[in-house]
Amino acid sequence: MTRFKKHLGEGKEIEIEGEKYTIKPLTTDEAPLFFQLMTLFDGDNGMDVSKLDKTTSNALVSMLNKTLQKSFPEEWKDDEAEVKEFGMKYMMQIFNAVLEINVPQTEPKQDKVEELKQRLSK
Repeated sequence: MTRFKKHLGEGKEIEIEGEKYTIKPLTTDEAPLFFQLMTLFDGDNGMDVSKLDKTTSNALVSMLNKTLQKSFPEEWKDDEAEVKEFGMKYMMQIFNAVLEINVPQTEPKQDKVEELKQRLSK
């Protein structure tokens, strides 16, 4: 195990129709896609689909494909189209796992500081 690996999760296990799948985390290569998608979120209100445009749609598809390719490399190699079809059908379950794995974890105190900064900047 490398010194970095011990700090990383192995992914998030999700269950789809009784079968378990492990969704792997993104890397810094996918950070621009991930941050583009974060613009769709409106604080505690969740995803604001009214902000979904061509750019964010493309980012979502690209991030989803990168996630599928990392999570299911052998299946991707054998039948990429089938994996993409699976990704489309279960997009929300996969996307929720991606969010859970990749949203940076912060200390609760830091969250309060950031919240206060945002209030003061208005």
